Amino acid sequence: MKTFAPEVIELREWETIQPEKGNLLYNRFLESENEREIAAVLNEKGIIEITELRNGLKITANSFVGQINLGKLQINVLPKLNGLPLYRILKYTYGLRDMELFPEALYDISRFPFYDLLIYQLRAEAEEIIARGLNKKYVQIANEIQVPRGRIDLKKIAHKGGMISANLPCLYFERIEDNLLNRVLLAGLRLGISLTEDLNLKIKLNSLCQFLKEAVTEIQLTKEILDLAQRTIDRLSENYRTVIELIKILFQSQGIQMEDGLYRRSLPGFFFDMNWLFQEFISKLLHDFLDDYEIRDEYRLHGLFTYTVKDNPKNRRAPTPRPDFAILYKGKVKYLLDAKYRDLWENPLPREMLYQLSVYAISGKGDNASKILYPAIDTAAKVQKIDIMNPVNGEKLGQVILQPVLLLKVADYLVDVNKHRKELSQYIAEIVLN
Repeated sequence: MKTFAPEVIELREWETIQPEKGNLLYNRFLESENEREIAAVLNEKGIIEITELRNGLKITANSFVGQINLGKLQINVLPKLNGLPLYRILKYTYGLRDMELFPEALYDISRFPFYDLLIYQLRAEAEEIIARGLNKKYVQIANEIQVPRGRIDLKKIAHKGGMISANLPCLYFERIEDNLLNRVLLAGLRLGISLTEDLNLKIKLNSLCQFLKEAVTEIQLTKEILDLAQRTIDRLSENYRTVIELIKILFQSQGIQMEDGLYRRSLPGFFFDMNWLFQEFISKLLHDFLDDYEIRDEYRLHGLFTYTVKDNPKNRRAPTPRPDFAILYKGKVKYLLDAKYRDLWENPLPREMLYQLSVYAISGKGDNASKILYPAIDTAAKVQKIDIMNPVNGEKLGQVILQPVLLLKVADYLVDVNKHRKELSQYIAEIVLN
C-alpha cells in the first residue's frame, strides 16, 4: 500500500496562521467526520483552535506544544523557548539527570521536537535504572515442590484429601523483577516508540524493551496504573520516581480525559501543556529560593464568595478561588501570585486573566494587590501595573501587577544551581517581593 508523507504546518505557541494563497491552509478543509470530531475536541479543551473559514483552515495555538495529524495535514506547535534553556528548565523542574547521549558538538537539543526531548530523557533514565539493576519486590508464590520451602500449605493438602504425590504444596516469597514498577517502565518505553519519529531513538528504545521482556510482563498503561505505580515508590525504589513521572507526562499528553471522566479520547499526536510546566517550574523556584517565607500552592480563598442562604434553591457550594501561590510571612498572607504561561510583554492581557487577578487583589489578602508571573524572552520586559479603581469616587481599590520572569536569565543560573544560589535567591525575591 502506498503511503504519502504528511504536509507539515509549523507555528509557535500563541501564534495564528490564516489561510492565504500560497500556504498549505488555503482552500484546505476538514475532510472527514473523524477529523471534525478531533478538531472539535481540541477546540473545546483549548489545546489548539482549528476553524474552517470560507477560504480554508485557520489555526491558532495556545499554551500547548506538540503535534497533531489531521488526515494528510500534520500540525507542529513549537515552544518559543527551545534548545538548552528549555532543557535546563525541564531538568530542574522534574529533577532529571543529565542526558549523556551525544558528543558535546552534537548537543544541539533545538533540533529535536519537544516530545522527542522527553523521550530521550526517558531513555536516559531507563538506561540508568537498568545499569544499576532493576527493582525487585517480594511476591508470594504458591507451588508444589519436592524440597519444602517457606510454609507448607496445609489447607491445600486437606482439600486434596491428603498427600497424593511426592511434591509438597508450599507458600513462599521470592524477590522478582516482574513487578508493577518494571511493568510500567516497559510499557512507557513502548509508548515512547509509538510517539517518536526518530528512527535511531526507536531502535535504542526497542533494545531496552527486548532486555526487559525477558523478565517483565507487558501491560497496557492506564491512569490508574500510573497513579498506583507512583504510590508504590518507596525508599528502595526512589530512582524510579523521575522515570514514572516522565511516562505519566507522555501518557497524559497523547490523549484527552473527557468531561464525564469515564474514558479518554486518544489523539493522533501528542500535546504537552507548557502552562503546567511553567507553574511547576515557578513552584519549585519559590520553594527552593524564597528564603524566610512560607509558600502555599493552590491557596484557597475561603469565604470570598457565598450563596445567600434563602436564595440557593439547589444547595450549591459557593466557588472558592485558588491563586496558584500564596506567600506567607509569620503566618500572614503577604502576596498572592498566579503563574500564567503567556508572554504579557509581547501580548495583551486577556480580560479573563485581569478579572481573575482583580478578585484576588480585592480579597483582603496580600495588601490589596495580586501578581501575575509570566515567561518573557525579551530582556527588555518590565513590570506593568494596573490599578483597580472605584468608578464612582475614583478611589483605588487594588492593583494587578504583571511581572516578567526572564527565562533565559534563570536558565543561565540553572547551569550550576549551587554556584548561582545567591543570584537565584536575589532574583526570585526581586520578582516576588518588590
